[in-house]
Amino acid sequence: QVASLPPAVPLTASGSGCAKTLFIDILAHQGTNAFWRGFGAHVMGTGLGGVARLSVLRTTQMWAMPGGDWHYHGIGAYIRRCTFLYATGSAALLVAYPFDVAYTCLAADTSTQRRFRGTLHFVTHTYQTHGMLSLYRGLPLCLATAAPFVLVATAVHDFLAPVLLRRRGQAPCVGDPASSGDPEWLLRDGAPVHLYPWNLWVGAVSGFAGQAVTYPLDTLRRRWQHTCTSQFKEHPATLRQCLVHIRSQGGYRVLYAGFSVNALKLLPELWVLGSVYLTLNASGSFV
Repeated sequence: QVASLPPAVPLTASGSGCAKTLFIDILAHQGTNAFWRGFGAHVMGTGLGGVARLSVLRTTQMWAMPGGDWHYHGIGAYIRRCTFLYATGSAALLVAYPFDVAYTCLAADTSTQRRFRGTLHFVTHTYQTHGMLSLYRGLPLCLATAAPFVLVATAVHDFLAPVLLRRRGQAPCVGDPASSGDPEWLLRDGAPVHLYPWNLWVGAVSGFAGQAVTYPLDTLRRRWQHTCTSQFKEHPATLRQCLVHIRSQGGYRVLYAGFSVNALKLLPELWVLGSVYLTLNASGSFV
C-alpha cells in the first residue's frame, strides 16, 4: 500500500500472487522482524485513541441524542448515531494521529539497514526535517474519510443487527447457582455472553464494509504520510501531486493495493478478539 515493491513484483500486479511474492521477498531480505515494524507506535496510537474516544463518547452521545437513543427511530436515529460516532472518532484522531503517521513510516521502512530505530527517532527526524505539522500530514483527508466510513459501517450494522442480534438490549438468561452444585459456576456463567459471537461478527463486517468503500482514500493518505521520510525535493509537494504520482504507477487500481491482504486479516482478527473477549468476560464474572 505504501512502500516500494521489489523488482520481482510489478507495480501493476495485484491479488494473491503479488501478496505471496511480496511476503517471500520481505522474509528473505528483511527477516521476520520486519513484519512487526511499527508495532509499538500502532499500540500506543490505538491505546491513546481508545482513551480519547471513551472520554468523549458519553458526552457526544448525550449531545447528539438527548434523552437516550430509544427516543429516536428511522433515519433520524441513524443520522444522530453517525454524528456522535464521527465526533468520538475525530477526537481520537486528534490525539493519536502522530502515532499513525509514525506507524505508517516505520512499517514501510523496507531497507535492510533500518533508517529509523523506533518511534522516538522517527518523530525527532521528522520534526527537524519537516516541522511539527508534518506529524499531522493527511489529517484533513483522514477526517473527511471518516465521514463515509461511519455512514457505511453504521448502515451495515443497522441492517445486520435486527437479524443477528435479536437479543440486544435484553437481560441475559442466568441460571440458579444454588441448583447447579458447581462452585465455579460464578466464574464460568456469572455473566453469560448472550450476544457472542454475533456481536463480534456484526462489528467486524460493518467495519470491513466501511473500510472497503474508503480504502482508496486510505491508500492516498498513507502515501502522503510516507513523504515524511524523504527530503522536500524528493516527494510530491501537495496531496494532488501525490495522487497524480500514484496514478502514474498503474492507474487508479493502485489505490486498492494491499486490499486482498487486508481482507485476509479479518478471520485471525476475529479469532483473537473472540479469545480475548471470552477471557475478559470470565475475569469480569469472577470479580
